[in-house]
Amino acid sequence: MPADPLNPATIPRLNGTDGIALAMAMTATHDLRLENDRIVRLPPQARGIFPLIDGKNTVADLAARLETRGVGADQFRAVWRETVETLTPTGLLSFTAGPS
Repeated sequence: MPADPLNPATIPRLNGTDGIALAMAMTATHDLRLENDRIVRLPPQARGIFPLIDGKNTVADLAARLETRGVGADQFRAVWRETVETLTPTGLLSFTAGPS
């Protein structure tokens, strides 16, 4: 069974890129051009999430780090859900079950 990307214990991983490069690739209008020239639009706060995705941090770790930057839990959940829904089908974002 695949890991639930919305579960706080799940560990997200970027594939074929790192978070800093992905954040820098976003345009001022929050678009991201993919390898096949397809363009996806992400929430503005995704830029702050990407560098935290290292294959070790859980979703809960990401939320906690962003909370120290003023991103509340509800806002994080909304941004995370949209980011997951946008990037998972592209293969850039995948997940493994975290510690139980």
